[in-house]
Amino acid sequence: MDNATATLLASLKPELVMGPGHHRFRLKALKSTHALGPFWEAEDLSTTQPTPVNLLFLDATLLATSGFSDKFRTLLNQSRNLKDKHAARCYGLFTWRGLLFASWEAMDGLTLAQMFESGSARKLKDKQKQGLVTQVASALEGALRQTGSPHATLCPELIYVNRSNGMRVMGFGWRDLIEPVNAKLAQPLSYHAWQSPEAFHPYPLTATEDVFALACLVYQLYAGRPAFSAAEDETSREQELKAPSGLSKEQWRVLKTALVDDPGARPKSPLELVRQLYQPQPEKPAEPEISEEADLPETADEAASKETPEKTRRFSLPRLPALPPWSKPVALGAGLFAAGFVLGYLLSPDGTPDAETIDGFTAPLASENQQLREELQQLQLSYEQLEQSANAVNETAESDKDGQTDSQNLTIEASAEPGVESAEALRNADKPADNLTVFRDEWDGGGFAPEMVVIPKGRFQMGDLHGQGDDNEYPVHEVVLSTSFAFSRHEVTFAEYDQFASATGRRLPDDEGWGRGEQPVVNVSWHDASAYANWLAEVTGQPYRLPSEAEWEYVARAGTETIYWWGDELSPGMAVCDGCGTQWDATQPSPVGSTAANPWGIHDMNGNVDEWVADCYLPRYSETPRNGSAQKTSGCDQRIMRGGSWFDIPRVIRSASRYRHPPNTSRNSWGFRVALDLPAFP
Repeated sequence: MDNATATLLASLKPELVMGPGHHRFRLKALKSTHALGPFWEAEDLSTTQPTPVNLLFLDATLLATSGFSDKFRTLLNQSRNLKDKHAARCYGLFTWRGLLFASWEAMDGLTLAQMFESGSARKLKDKQKQGLVTQVASALEGALRQTGSPHATLCPELIYVNRSNGMRVMGFGWRDLIEPVNAKLAQPLSYHAWQSPEAFHPYPLTATEDVFALACLVYQLYAGRPAFSAAEDETSREQELKAPSGLSKEQWRVLKTALVDDPGARPKSPLELVRQLYQPQPEKPAEPEISEEADLPETADEAASKETPEKTRRFSLPRLPALPPWSKPVALGAGLFAAGFVLGYLLSPDGTPDAETIDGFTAPLASENQQLREELQQLQLSYEQLEQSANAVNETAESDKDGQTDSQNLTIEASAEPGVESAEALRNADKPADNLTVFRDEWDGGGFAPEMVVIPKGRFQMGDLHGQGDDNEYPVHEVVLSTSFAFSRHEVTFAEYDQFASATGRRLPDDEGWGRGEQPVVNVSWHDASAYANWLAEVTGQPYRLPSEAEWEYVARAGTETIYWWGDELSPGMAVCDGCGTQWDATQPSPVGSTAANPWGIHDMNGNVDEWVADCYLPRYSETPRNGSAQKTSGCDQRIMRGGSWFDIPRVIRSASRYRHPPNTSRNSWGFRVALDLPAFP
């Protein structure tokens, strides 16, 4: 297997179209060799327009390691939910001809390790270094707050430096997976060089592990050399380090507190370390305080009042909220660092570090054209990036005097899921909505339909692919969905169903005392579900309906071929069932969206409540449609249900599992979703 995999990896070449049948990619160029395998620039061809991505292929050694693939899949699915913009975003894990690869957001392929090796990191301006540190700290802090666990594998090979959008950090939670195989890799990750003394022992690691690692990054960035090497043991952390020339005495004092062997004596979080490093230094009282007006981007009116070129006046950003004086240099440092990469000043055209261009960037701007370029770079920065870095640091500073942080201050302002578009606006556009766009129909009087997700057309293997299913899950067969459609992001809720019941005089289903609102509607029959979909079609004028069984499984798999969308093993907290590891197991359904979304942004396909679909039940797939449509038979006395529920054991919540019930029956574990046909475009 190793030789065959290595041969196939070596055969990858530019312009090769590859990937599973439902999700194709075109390779463009080999960017670099990641520790885990080849790292390619590519295009995702499954989207409306080809979308730039990076593909990380696992090498033969890792594929041959028992359990590695499943654990890696679980980690990537968990990291998909990280909210900080500087955490590298993974779109999904795919198989092709025995290869396993992950699709990531497009990155330039240049790592901080390459910048250290070439010496180009030393030529960064102070503001750029400050911005680099702040953005990495923001990613670490965001993951800590969201998961409660440190990165624990931070190293320069997992920090990507981009021309257009700053830093991206990869590898959250990888330590337990990488540690047993790291020495076998062709290019082992160097996280041992940045790990704390306690990481040499098999103890649970806390937030201060990331503080120590971030301090090692800072030291190497300012000293031009690493504080420790990956080959050194725990005793090396006790050596006296030489102060970096790029830091003040006060900054060096702060950095040393982050490098002590006592975790309790370090700053409490990565952004707390940033705050202490970059707050104004007390030894400079003679310098006037930088005013908010001088520090922040000008409004359009302020810019227009000055004698500046008309081209310059057009670009402006809204004023940021007032910040404490120490936070301004941190926020603007992050912004200036990103600006330095907007036009690729730190890289030559082929993407390699270029000392000459770096020198050119760091030289003072002497001409009007250079001044205009700098201003345009400043104004092209996203307000969100500046605000995020400043607010995140600000939140850390607002801990109370007893060291007990206010829970409000621990919330990073970031949307948990993709924004919801106007369905009317999408239909009025002269082009189809992009795949995975989320939209919602609303109507006069406050009525609203479920949030819908645009599902791409494609093909998949339907049925039990793993030999664990019942007889009714065979034969495994290919289904081809030739058009895209929309599918509800969540199970239909009581709030959505109650509108229909009130408008039509229908009985309100019992909520069992669990509450209504965002709870999934239960105690509904197939006839109730079908009537709701028909009513929704009537009030919106759009072809809402129950999904077909094939559509349901296609969306549940979301491009995967594993038992569950996250892998072949049950992972705690990924679904709600009897034994799934949540607070609702075997007790009641959770509010919709309480567990992670699958790769297509759909929640609760496995578990929570069983879901009625449109099809009439047949005991085998021998005669079912192959085009994704529903099986329709007159006088049908059994309708299909999919997905499993809070009441069921894990085997029942498999993506391939199917079962049947009379259409006029209902239970407190039964609910449904809706689908929607999308308009055709020439």
